[in-house]
Amino acid sequence: MRRYPHCFQCLSFLILGCLVVSFFGCGQSSGPNVQYVHGVITLDGAPIEGAAVFFSPEDSSGIGASGMTQSDGSFTLNAQAAKPGAGTVVGEYAVTVSKVEMLEFPDIDTDDPRYGTAEQERLEEAASRAKPKVIVPEKYNTPESSPLHAEVVSGMNEFKFDLVSKGN
Repeated sequence: MRRYPHCFQCLSFLILGCLVVSFFGCGQSSGPNVQYVHGVITLDGAPIEGAAVFFSPEDSSGIGASGMTQSDGSFTLNAQAAKPGAGTVVGEYAVTVSKVEMLEFPDIDTDDPRYGTAEQERLEEAASRAKPKVIVPEKYNTPESSPLHAEVVSGMNEFKFDLVSKGN
């Protein structure tokens, strides 16, 4: 019986090469022509983490895009059908920011002594009635009420939005 270890190795590299090309593509980009958008969101002067940032187009040429703030308040935008972190297309945008937190309730499983008791029922009822805690004032939550606007231009775009709570 003849063995062809060299041919088997060549075939393995060929298959691996095809998989890499199919996974990463051929280098051609598809999707909209987006411009890089980076920004920072603060609330009363402090960076806000975990806030959802949306750029809503104010005209028909724009494409909606979103991002999430990091611990330093920074975000990058991701437009629909574009490479993640790339940004969005040139245009005028209404900017909205929102963050809410749900109250945490204990997760009662079969190992918990409260499982199947009135205490479990009470906690589940309280969880179903709980309203989220609004972190970012509601005026920033919709394009109609948000005072924030941005113009995305060709090239790099940097924005800083300083949000103010109701008390300030």
